[in-house]
Amino acid sequence: MVRRRTAALLAALILAAGSAAGEIAWPEETGGQRMLKQYVMQADAFLTEQGEAGINSLFEAYPGFEVFGITDLPGAETPEKVEITAKLFRDTINSLEVRVSDLPRFPRIAASFIQALSPETITREQALAAPTERMRKAAAAPETSFEDQPENLNGESPYIYYAYHANQYHDGVNWIQMTIIFPMEGAWDGGSVTTGTQTTRAPDTWSGADPEYEGSHIDDDYSHYEFFMTPTPEPDSAAAEEGF
Repeated sequence: MVRRRTAALLAALILAAGSAAGEIAWPEETGGQRMLKQYVMQADAFLTEQGEAGINSLFEAYPGFEVFGITDLPGAETPEKVEITAKLFRDTINSLEVRVSDLPRFPRIAASFIQALSPETITREQALAAPTERMRKAAAAPETSFEDQPENLNGESPYIYYAYHANQYHDGVNWIQMTIIFPMEGAWDGGSVTTGTQTTRAPDTWSGADPEYEGSHIDDDYSHYEFFMTPTPEPDSAAAEEGF
């Protein structure tokens, strides 16, 4: 009888954790936001299956991006050990970044979002493989950062890459992360998923004299530079005269 009561209590606790995402007031103003809600709810179910707490805090929500996570208490105002950022197009999801500072939890959390991409075709074992391998690599050399070569363009299948940042903010905390670049809408058949190629390096650190930038990290392969190909009208052109 005691065993049955214990099992029932455990099941109730797991169910409560798994329903956390369902209790969040997810915005549904755009197609991208609605798609993100459905995707997170599916990932939340897999989190529960693997014994993790569900998504229980939404920190920021805008049509272009949302930030949420798993916190000790539901409805927290700031991220803790699990922070997730989704970038959205108006009608679909652009990318999702999962950052975890509790290394052993990373494979379960990352795998839940991988499996949620295509629950009918991706097994738990398949979803756990790459996150577990990256976690073990980080655990074997905790002071050495590494990152996969990123692919930031939406293609015909999901593109997944990983990174590990040792003591990223000089506070003694190490972060391991997974980024999913979603496929173009309607292009993916639920089959193959591409994982990035591994490289090992520490993030570049700014060494200039300006104290405002001292300790800053440039670790995005300079992809923060954007080039716009729309030419500026000449001063004496018709477009300039019209105020364009």
